[in-house]
Amino acid sequence: MNSWTTTSGGAVAFWHELPRNLLAGAVTALAAAPFAVAVAAGLPAWLLALTTVPPALALTGAASMAAAVARGGAARVAQLRDVDAVLATVLAAGATLAGAGLVSGGPAALFGAVCGAGLLLAGPSALAYGAVRGRRGLAAVRGGAILVAYRPGWAFTLLALACLGGFAAVASAGVLAVVVVPLVLTIAARQTAALLDEIDAVQARS
Repeated sequence: MNSWTTTSGGAVAFWHELPRNLLAGAVTALAAAPFAVAVAAGLPAWLLALTTVPPALALTGAASMAAAVARGGAARVAQLRDVDAVLATVLAAGATLAGAGLVSGGPAALFGAVCGAGLLLAGPSALAYGAVRGRRGLAAVRGGAILVAYRPGWAFTLLALACLGGFAAVASAGVLAVVVVPLVLTIAARQTAALLDEIDAVQARS
């Protein structure tokens, strides 16, 4: 199975559960509203950091729904409440460090860029791994990092999709975010499930 097959399969699965996927995207967008307001108002950095937690929590819930959809199951609203507080905190901390470093400039900007790149590259895989395998917190982060190292090409595919989706969301003043977030998470879950099946098969033969 290649990246194109899993990507297209994830998109088809997303379409089959479109209404609930859009709900997941809307919940995530609403959770990100305080962060957008804080940025626009120029609030202190510590307050900005706090406002990154709600969207991170919403992402973990949306990832739970995406995992069910990617495996051909039915999306349920209750899955949005299946959040991972530890993983969300890690994601929020990564986003905060990336933003603070990039804004500071100088050597800190390089650190911020590294944090941002790591978050964009491993974040979707960590969310998907945690949801597909039922792992929580740092175990999800570790699993996501292993999958990135195992098949980096697929991770870069997710990164490209996330970046393109991010540009589309910004260009639409956030409207398309309700589509982009669950779509990328569903594709990530589909890819992750395929990679885990492949790894399990290899381990079974060894």
